[in-house]
Amino acid sequence: MSNQLRNKKILLVGGSAGLGLAVATMAHGCGAQIVIASRAAAEKHEELVAKVGPEIETFSLDVTSETGFDHVLQEIKEIDHLVMTTRPTITPASFVETDLEQAQKAFETRFWGQCRLIQKVQGRIRPGGSILLTTGIAGEKVYENNSIMAVLNSATETLCRTLAVEMAPIRVNAVSPGFIAPKPQEVEHYASQFPSGRVASAAEVAEAYIYLMTNQYVTGTTLVVDGGARLI
Repeated sequence: MSNQLRNKKILLVGGSAGLGLAVATMAHGCGAQIVIASRAAAEKHEELVAKVGPEIETFSLDVTSETGFDHVLQEIKEIDHLVMTTRPTITPASFVETDLEQAQKAFETRFWGQCRLIQKVQGRIRPGGSILLTTGIAGEKVYENNSIMAVLNSATETLCRTLAVEMAPIRVNAVSPGFIAPKPQEVEHYASQFPSGRVASAAEVAEAYIYLMTNQYVTGTTLVVDGGARLI
């Protein structure tokens, strides 16, 4: 893999599993210095070293904490890119049956958590750096029983565009994944109708983050990686 991120320091929030782990692994392969911060990252340090590669840093971080970021940022100083891949827990339900307490926690995790961290990293991102948010196609395509996730994703995409203007020349972008393997059989069957004919691998979506970190002319963009799911 090329060294297009050589010596760039990337802080991945939520990078200890799933899509975040795939981004960490791919970015490390591109020469980046990887810092992973999540609830479980520090206790999984050796496991993450085995999966991502040597010389990574890991920190425990609760994105819902007002002060949880301070220690991490004091330790890592400056960064080149901030990547947010935290995914909240939301039980699918019709709007009238939605657990609003759970919905509030979801906003605290993804939306307000990323807002707090972006405020904290202000002044710590080096020239040419960027912020990458993670949304999802539920913000663009209506799925039954997913109203809260739709609003959350839409809010994240609006934040992306707004910050791209307010925080320039720091670039701000978002990635909007579709369905990422592994998925239940019924989702695999649904994905067979997509133009791509299948769900994505985490690595295929991770490539979008690498692109957005390395292309200096892209900002305010939500890059959809869904295999055409939103088209059907």
